[in-house]
Amino acid sequence: MKSRAPLAFVLSAVLAAAVWGLSIFLTGKNEPWDAEGPYYLVALAIAGAISGAAVPKHPVVHYVGAVVGQMAYELVVLKVGPLFVLGLAFLAAYSIIFLIAMAVAASLRKRMSRAANVV
Repeated sequence: MKSRAPLAFVLSAVLAAAVWGLSIFLTGKNEPWDAEGPYYLVALAIAGAISGAAVPKHPVVHYVGAVVGQMAYELVVLKVGPLFVLGLAFLAAYSIIFLIAMAVAASLRKRMSRAANVV
C-alpha cells in the first residue's frame, strides 16, 4: 500500500493557503488574523476537517503542510516585512487548530468506516 503522506501534505498546504487567499474576499483583510470575528479560526478548522476527512492519516504531515501552505502564500502573495519571523511563530501556533480539526475528522471517518464494515 502506497503512503498517502504526500497527498496529505499537498492537500493541507493548498487548503491552508486557501484560508489566506479567501480572506480578502470574505473579510476584506489581506491577512486572516486581522479580520474581525472568528474567520481565521473557523476557516482553519474547516480546512483541517476537510483535510483529515480526505486523508485520515499522517497528522504531523498535515500540520507541516498547513504551516508551509500559509507561509508560502505569505511569501508569494504578500509583502514580507520585518515581522515575518514573528508571523511564522503565529502560523505555527494557529495551525494547531487545523491539526485538531484534522484529527477529529480523521477519527470520525475511521469510526464511520468501521461501523459500515460491521453492518
